Amino acid sequence: MTNVSVGNRIKIKNMMNVCPNLGSATHTSASSAAASHLTKAQVRAAIAAIDTTANSKLKRVARFRAFTAGIDADDLLQEAILRSLTSRSCPAGLKIEHFLMAVMRSIASAAIAKRERDEPLFREACDRLAPSQAPDKAYESAVRAEACRKALEDVAGSSPKTEGVIDGIGQGLRGKALANFAGMEEAELATVRRLIKRRAAKVWDDYMALDFAA
Repeated sequence: MTNVSVGNRIKIKNMMNVCPNLGSATHTSASSAAASHLTKAQVRAAIAAIDTTANSKLKRVARFRAFTAGIDADDLLQEAILRSLTSRSCPAGLKIEHFLMAVMRSIASAAIAKRERDEPLFREACDRLAPSQAPDKAYESAVRAEACRKALEDVAGSSPKTEGVIDGIGQGLRGKALANFAGMEEAELATVRRLIKRRAAKVWDDYMALDFAA
């Protein structure tokens, strides 16, 4: 009886080695890949629980990204939410707010890239319409807005905290109110403000070099 039992164990072991559908590691690659991202139901539940009030971090980032891309902040956030529920996959270990911020940044960057591609065509059309005249007011405004956007983007340096401070300063906030708005302590705020001043000094010369008198 003992020999029979040993023989059976050997046969079973051999079958597990031969058959890919047996063993403790069976079908783990697919399930592991799925577990690395949130399901759409999990994403929907996470979005329903986040803070989207006017002064929330998500809305502040939306306003900044929208400003740099020249689009509406609410539309940008809604588009990011839509993509997170359809075409984008959120990593399981990433907070949904950070995921949406990344999606908004991607959307804004695509809008900026499209505008930069279209600008030569716009300039050419203006030259054809009035080759002997100075650019009209609409074109001047577009050039000025693009210069301001680029300068602000360079100063922010793609840092959500720096973006929050710039946004708060634009709303007239100072001191503790500004620190609370940006989600940081006042000591950290002082460091970020110094960083903003250094970066602003670097881009100021290029900004002033533009001929706004035309």
